[in-house]
Amino acid sequence: MPRRQSRSSSKSVGQQRGRASREKAPVKFRTNVPPDQMAHLLQAFIKTVKQGLALILSDPSELTQKVLKQNPLWEVSAEMNLVLVTWAAFVAWDKPWADFCQLILGDPAWSALLAVSDQQTLAERQAQFGEVIPRLVELAVHDALKAGDKQDHRAEADKRPVEAEFAQRIGVAQVLKRLKKRIKTWLKRLDQADPVKRRRHCPAHRPRYYRTRSFVLADLLRWLLHLASTDEVIRELEDYAHLAGAVNFNPDQIPDKSTFSRRRQVVPLAELMAMMHQLVRLLIKFKVIDGQAWIIDLTRVPTYSSIKKDYPDRPNNKSDPEAEFCGYRDNDDALQLGYCLLFVIDFKTELPFACLFANGSAHDSPLAQPILQQALDQQPDLAARCTYVIADGNYDTSPFFTFVLNKLHAIPVVTKNPRNALDPETDLTTDTLALLRRPGPMHQALFNCRSAVERTNSRAKLLFNLKYHKQRGWEAVQRCCLLSTIAMLTVALVALETGHPDKIRKGWTWIRRH
Repeated sequence: MPRRQSRSSSKSVGQQRGRASREKAPVKFRTNVPPDQMAHLLQAFIKTVKQGLALILSDPSELTQKVLKQNPLWEVSAEMNLVLVTWAAFVAWDKPWADFCQLILGDPAWSALLAVSDQQTLAERQAQFGEVIPRLVELAVHDALKAGDKQDHRAEADKRPVEAEFAQRIGVAQVLKRLKKRIKTWLKRLDQADPVKRRRHCPAHRPRYYRTRSFVLADLLRWLLHLASTDEVIRELEDYAHLAGAVNFNPDQIPDKSTFSRRRQVVPLAELMAMMHQLVRLLIKFKVIDGQAWIIDLTRVPTYSSIKKDYPDRPNNKSDPEAEFCGYRDNDDALQLGYCLLFVIDFKTELPFACLFANGSAHDSPLAQPILQQALDQQPDLAARCTYVIADGNYDTSPFFTFVLNKLHAIPVVTKNPRNALDPETDLTTDTLALLRRPGPMHQALFNCRSAVERTNSRAKLLFNLKYHKQRGWEAVQRCCLLSTIAMLTVALVALETGHPDKIRKGWTWIRRH
């Protein structure tokens, strides 16, 4: 027995030594990034910092105003902005000072960007690096990427007079009416799936004729009004004739719940995805969604199934046979059962423009490339403007960095995920593909933007009722996710068209039923 213990102990010691030797292997920072691409992307980042510092002087955001008010001793001036830009470039390049000066003075583009022409100017700015406040660079990045949010940037020909009647609230019937005008092509294609309309001389016992578009619009009405079930939708349509007319139903002939369940399945999920992308293209056309900074994140979507009750005839012993346990506990201290939804959002507007549905136990990193490829294929205009792709440590993998650098030609901003390493700040393989040192002030300035996707997830679940839906099954829950996303984009589009761009993220708090 003692001999066996010594063998196991010696084996464990050997494993620890091997692991430690692997972790301590030196990894050269961003060695796998081509020099030309590195220079181009770092120059784009410094342009963002410079633009944000100019906005702090002329038109600071609410966040910046609040921080500056709390810190009145911070120096904010045009002269100090030049020092901050030079310091940001020096930290981003991560080179010795002599090599940095040679690089800046030897490249006319960098010299013009930093407004320097000789060694003396750089030396004078270096002498003021001790007065630099990194928080100002973080605020500059925030203001630059948020520039133009809640503003109407459409061409004058597309603008309409501001309708004062919708200053506080807007009726949901008006929302649907304006939406139908924007998606006429999609609705006509959807009408082709309608069953053949019965003739007037047919017997009265034949089923009534309902248009497929009516069921899609009624389901969208449910998410816009934060209704919990189909029964509530039917009651609203029966009580308010103008709502029935908005979704093209006869107020006296509202279908029952079983008809809703049967007819909503006629619409393919691919058509709902096409509708979502059409709304995204409209928001891009109207310069609402900017696409300069992409943020990707995964959120869990619960299914309408009891955790405590078992069903022996189901594969997972639950009422939803396709749902999986998500791996973390809910408010009732039970493992959550459901699916997951992956979003890619625009940081400026916090609106999603790509989504991917998966099982509840799925991990983030394998789904990253498919959803980014979806965004690249469906929204090439946004991909051309993409400069930053921001994500948490779950996406700290070499394939993710490679895709962002080679396909999107953007800067990947991902926190380190040391996984089983003993030292959380150890060098990783992904450090060879990282443009900005991790951890570091420049990386942190961009990574602070990631909280925007959490607010988007919260709105999808709470404002648009995705957390409290009553659906089971892969297809039904995925349909809920798509409709929730479409409702979010519809609110943004209607808020802009009614002359209230400040309400693009208001949701049902701005929409009334009557």
